[in-house]
Amino acid sequence: MRRSGIRPAHLAWVLSVLLAPALRAGQSKPLEVLEGELLTNQSGLPMLKMNGREEGLSANTPYLLHTLEDKRLEGRQVHLEGISKPDGTFEVQWLYTVHDGKLYSVRYYCPRCNIVALEPGNCVCCQQPTELQEIPKPANSH
Repeated sequence: MRRSGIRPAHLAWVLSVLLAPALRAGQSKPLEVLEGELLTNQSGLPMLKMNGREEGLSANTPYLLHTLEDKRLEGRQVHLEGISKPDGTFEVQWLYTVHDGKLYSVRYYCPRCNIVALEPGNCVCCQQPTELQEIPKPANSH
């Protein structure tokens, strides 16, 4: 009795042809890096001042956008990793502050409740303002 249908080798070829564009689309290109001074424009939108020009910033998550808008980071030197968008903004995916050439991750912390938060605001427990903390970035982390 002969089985009809597609042979495994042919099936693999067909799947590779059909799935290749989707797999390539899912691959991300390397992130761009911008460094400069974090500012806010008159409308309250985050900007990066570098080399005598200012570039508008956006973020890929709400908590990162709220961090970029945090007045406590105003005027700080930052290292941003992300992608340039067609609308002319730079979409930040990773934010670090820079001190003496070293990178620091930003987090928010409530010492009273020992709770870490991703964005500025009040502690989810005691409702007191969280502290801005800068933690040295380990060499092999993102």
